[in-house]
Amino acid sequence: MIRILPIIRCSWPAACRVLSVLAGLSLAACQQAPVKLPEDDLVRQAREWRKKDGMKTARDRLLVSLEKMDAGGGALEKRLLRANADKQFAFADSMAGLTPAQRQRTGIYFLCGFHTATDLSKRVAVNVVESLRAQGWHARLIDLKPHETVQQDAQRVQLAMEKELPQVDRALIAGFSKGGLDWMQWFSHEAAKLPARERAKVRLMVSFAGVLRGSMVADWLYRGWPPFAHTTRQYVRLFDQHGRKVIEDVRSVSQDPWMQDPAPSLREIAPDLRVISLVAVPNGPNGYPQAHFGFQVLSRLVAAQWRWVGPLDGMTESASQVLPPGSGVEQHLVRVLGSHALLDGRYLNGAAVSSAFTKKHAEQSQGGKELLDDLLRSLPRAWVMR
Repeated sequence: MIRILPIIRCSWPAACRVLSVLAGLSLAACQQAPVKLPEDDLVRQAREWRKKDGMKTARDRLLVSLEKMDAGGGALEKRLLRANADKQFAFADSMAGLTPAQRQRTGIYFLCGFHTATDLSKRVAVNVVESLRAQGWHARLIDLKPHETVQQDAQRVQLAMEKELPQVDRALIAGFSKGGLDWMQWFSHEAAKLPARERAKVRLMVSFAGVLRGSMVADWLYRGWPPFAHTTRQYVRLFDQHGRKVIEDVRSVSQDPWMQDPAPSLREIAPDLRVISLVAVPNGPNGYPQAHFGFQVLSRLVAAQWRWVGPLDGMTESASQVLPPGSGVEQHLVRVLGSHALLDGRYLNGAAVSSAFTKKHAEQSQGGKELLDDLLRSLPRAWVMR
């Protein structure tokens, strides 16, 4: 996420009151009519719950709905909690049991999120890839340029996959935040250019708080009116040397690929594909993220001005991290209470997603390795093997 928030030098309750008052000054001008979605779309349902019963109740109902939507009845989430609780334990049928030869022929390809001033997400991903390579996996971090649109990212992904897929027998693709949207754009506009035998190698996609349906916070930043969204845009344009590119990037992240033409054709591109989404759900008592101050502020600003949005993790609606109805792909969902950072969150049993990440400072960049290790000891190898 871009560093866009001013430092608020007062207590958080006082800051919230100030933000609410200021946001309310422009509510009439800021309300944007949401796109009409099908009745069974979770994004639409979460928005309706919020409008009717408030953010907290909407968040609680969303947690229940996510469990019901899981293709395996919550089995993967239970397996992950088991692996998380015992770092020496691995399910007998898990990917952790692949032989060195099988690992060498299994591609694991990562895409990072929105480029930031600190670029912590990239350092986390670099450490994860290095750890996987040391364990014998054919792991790669696909290098993307800062502040390019999802369309430009997808073109770079295509070039990488043209080179990489012939080197492996099977592939797992993974994306954090914007990286999830980049993969959706790749499925929509680029992947069909690959030979069918190469596309068929993509068996599993893992989305870490992935913006699979576009980011409502990005939409607000791009279209919102004064005082906050408009001021942020003006500041970026005037004082960031890459201001125009940043704003165009934000615009691209705001768009729901499933509302575009063509929409992602996941099953047609990768016939054996399964999707796993670790969904970041706000953890605060009022239905807003509490684990990360910046994401808490953003969520409250957006929700105050656009009173129809559903529960937000600080960058996107939690429901937008799930594939829409009719995607044709089996999806397995893991619920994480926290913020869009995901690694700062906790599973529903209270266990930390990443104990290293919660320690802050230098150890934060090591936080992703714990989560990936837990996943590999949980994921059924049959999901990637034939």
